[in-house]
Amino acid sequence: MRDKCLTLLFVLLTCSMSVMAQDEQPAPQRQLDSMEVSLLTCTPGPVAYSMYGHSALRVHNYTTDLDVVFNYGVFDYSEDNFVMKFVKGETDYILGAEYAVGFFGRYRDEGAGILEQVLNFSQEECNTLYVLLMENLRPENRTYRYNWLYDNCTTRARDAIERAIQGEVRYHAADPQLSARAILHQFNVVDRWMEFGENLILGYELDRTLSKRQQMFIPSFYAADVDSATILRADGQIVPLVRETRHPLEQTLPKRDSDFDTPMLTFILLFVIVAAISVIELRRKQTFKWLDVTLSVLVGLAGLLVAFLFFFSEHAGVSTNILVILFNPLAFVWIPFIILRRTRVINYVILAEFIAFFIVAVVVRQCLDAAIWPLVSTLLLRVIVNIFINHNKSLSLQSNLA
Repeated sequence: MRDKCLTLLFVLLTCSMSVMAQDEQPAPQRQLDSMEVSLLTCTPGPVAYSMYGHSALRVHNYTTDLDVVFNYGVFDYSEDNFVMKFVKGETDYILGAEYAVGFFGRYRDEGAGILEQVLNFSQEECNTLYVLLMENLRPENRTYRYNWLYDNCTTRARDAIERAIQGEVRYHAADPQLSARAILHQFNVVDRWMEFGENLILGYELDRTLSKRQQMFIPSFYAADVDSATILRADGQIVPLVRETRHPLEQTLPKRDSDFDTPMLTFILLFVIVAAISVIELRRKQTFKWLDVTLSVLVGLAGLLVAFLFFFSEHAGVSTNILVILFNPLAFVWIPFIILRRTRVINYVILAEFIAFFIVAVVVRQCLDAAIWPLVSTLLLRVIVNIFINHNKSLSLQSNLA
């Protein structure tokens, strides 16, 4: 579970990522002749970080045969302290450019598909967008602070399109009234561990209903909005935003079916095993230290991730996670007390954590993964069993002293 949660940190970006060295990026020249601009939307890929697809902008100059894809999803692994910066939400992304043949080839190799929506731009608007992208490609302008929910490869492409238009873009697609969590679940249902990990680290900020515009952080959602959008020109003329739809790459990667609910089965099985062991403990009137130590280590490891993101990360949604009440590094503090069997006070402190969690859960109403409940029940069972056995020991000791 811990490995899945760590992998999830690299899924918070919602767009498939591209890693490009500076010398691998072409330097398109400012040829302002016969152009066509398109929004490219890539289907979800086979690996975790490409689970939500990707957006990019294509500029094709038929006069000079210049065909370039501008991509706001570029980052550099070689950057100092890259992993730590990513975990803390301090990753800077880059606008990159590459020849379309290379871009298509990479996605063809992955088996992903590409939807191309040719925008209904005048020649002047095409030139405006190209100049804007070229200016944004300059070293002093190309870097931006990435935010997977509010400022990513898709929202950047959308904003560039809207700035280039001489008029107003109007989106007419129906608003499904979804939260960010509900949107993400549509994609990671093929991997229930990924969904569980997502729910483990993302808080109630993800449960508020997003406006139609905010839902455009997902590539396929924005593509659907673009498909029915129109442009209101200054002269009052209304034209479709999309002039032509193409499919330069069909998806060859087999679609995965919904994953079996392994987290639920795992934690139910854990509860049954722990309950059976607890029955044995009640009969022998003494707990097994190894069981509580093992559970404390597992909770502590998950707590390190949850608490670090809660207190130190700038990633959207992680600082509003009520699960930090239960999953935090304090679990490591209890281990010496468990080993020494001095848990009478500690058990009541942990019980107070559970009470606080249940109260906050009712008030805040964060959407919690269904599989978290058998896990929480297992941990709560251990607290109750420890309190009961310690209480009986205390009564027995008092009886003997009397």
